[in-house]
Amino acid sequence: MNIYVVKSFSLRLLYDEINKIIKDSSNVVRMNMDECSLSDLINECSYYSLIKEHKFVIANNFKIDKDNIKLVDYINNPNNDTTLILILDSIDKRSTLYKTLSNKAKIIIIDKIKDLNNKIYNYCKSNNIEIDYRAINKLLENNLNNYDLVLNEIDKINIITDKINTETVNKYSLKLISEDNFEFCDAVIRKDYKRIKLYLNEFIILKQDISPFIGLLASQYRIIYAVKHLQGTNEEIAKLLEIHPYRVKLAREKGVLYSLDELQKKLLDLTELDYNIKTLNVDKYLLLKIFIINI
Repeated sequence: MNIYVVKSFSLRLLYDEINKIIKDSSNVVRMNMDECSLSDLINECSYYSLIKEHKFVIANNFKIDKDNIKLVDYINNPNNDTTLILILDSIDKRSTLYKTLSNKAKIIIIDKIKDLNNKIYNYCKSNNIEIDYRAINKLLENNLNNYDLVLNEIDKINIITDKINTETVNKYSLKLISEDNFEFCDAVIRKDYKRIKLYLNEFIILKQDISPFIGLLASQYRIIYAVKHLQGTNEEIAKLLEIHPYRVKLAREKGVLYSLDELQKKLLDLTELDYNIKTLNVDKYLLLKIFIINI
C-alpha cells in the first residue's frame, strides 16, 4: 500500500501508526499543508529518485475537501517509489476525494481507546515502570481523561521514580483545571457574585487544588491588563500577544470593569494569595474566599 490516511485523537498514537509505516527509513519528507500547496505535495510525491530509494512523504494538516480534488489524479496513478501519508484532523466522507481514497488508500482512524486503563498500564509495562490502577485512575482524573497528557505525566514522574502510586501522583503530578473552573474563573473576573457563590461552593466541596486556579486567574488578568494597555485592533493586539483575536475581544469586554491600577493590584493580590497558601498554616479555602470578597 502506497497511500495512507491517518486520523487520531492522540498524538502519541498517531506517531505510533506513522512509525509502523515508515519503520526505520531515513528518507522521510514532512510537509505542513498549512504552508505548502497541493502542487508542492504532488511534485514531491511524483519525483523519481535516481538511486531508487523508497521515500515517505508525510502531509500534516491535510484537509479532505473540494480544494484538494486535484490529488485524485495522483491517487489513481501513484509513484511506486513513494509512500504518501496524509495526516488529517477531520474527514468529509461525502467528498469525491475521500471516496477515491477509501478505494485506493489504507485509512486508519483512531477516535478512542476502548480500554484506556489497560493501554496506560501496558505503556508503563513496556517502559519498565511499575504502576497500580489507583494511580492510573488518579492520573486520568487529574488530566481530564486525556491519554497524551497522562503519558506525559508518567514520563515526567519516571524521571524521579519507576514505581508510581497515588502518593507519587499527588506529589509530582499537576491537576488540570476543569471546564467548570474556567467558568468559575470567568465569574470571578466578571464579578458575577451569583455564579461565584455556586462555583465556589462546588470548588470547596470537591476539594479542588487552588494553585492551578490562581495561575488561571493570573493569566486572565495579565491578558486583560495587556489588552487594556495596548492600542490597536483586536487582530493587531492578538498578533502582538500571540493569542486568538477572540480572546482579545473577550479581554476588552472584561477590561471595562477594571482600571489598569486595579488589574495590577489583582495580580499582586494573587501572588500574595499563592504565597500565603503555601506558607501559612491557615485554611486555604478561607484565604481564597477573602480574595474573592475583595474583587
